[in-house]
Amino acid sequence: MMAAKRISKKIVVLGNPAVGKTSLIRRFVIDAFDDKYLTTIGAKIVKKEVPLRSGGAKPDMDVTLMIWDIAGQKTLGNVKQAYYRGAEGAMIICDITRRETLLSTIDWIKTLMQVTGEIPVVLLANKCDLMDQALFGDKEMQEVSNKLNAPFLLTSAKDGRNVNDAFQSIASRMVEGIG
Repeated sequence: MMAAKRISKKIVVLGNPAVGKTSLIRRFVIDAFDDKYLTTIGAKIVKKEVPLRSGGAKPDMDVTLMIWDIAGQKTLGNVKQAYYRGAEGAMIICDITRRETLLSTIDWIKTLMQVTGEIPVVLLANKCDLMDQALFGDKEMQEVSNKLNAPFLLTSAKDGRNVNDAFQSIASRMVEGIG
């Protein structure tokens, strides 16, 4: 049996302030959650390996994700665009309890792709543990998903729902075509 191919990919995690970007990354990387809100200043970079196992004709891969957690504030736009350079994939996060965060996903992607060109994107509707407070659901997410040609998942950094699937999804989308 051949050893898995090892590659490294840069992803950026974007979205409005307080949608749960840092919490999702923390849940994925160290499987922990903290209710305290800490504003990200600039960008924070962490890495984690994602094994992609095909079980078929494609070779297995170990993808080291270089995860850039980028501040959600709209200020410092030019500085943030510098963080986008070299990104090979993106996760755009919105908060199901705040409709405006869904509407701004389109702006996040447009700004990103002005720097990166077309790259794989996964949309995440975070805080699905708060469904009783949701201001939008699957229908609205599907509309945005179709508009942006990007899959979406409902996630919860708090209980871990779909967090690993989200990172597996972006890793798989980035390596499609590599064989």
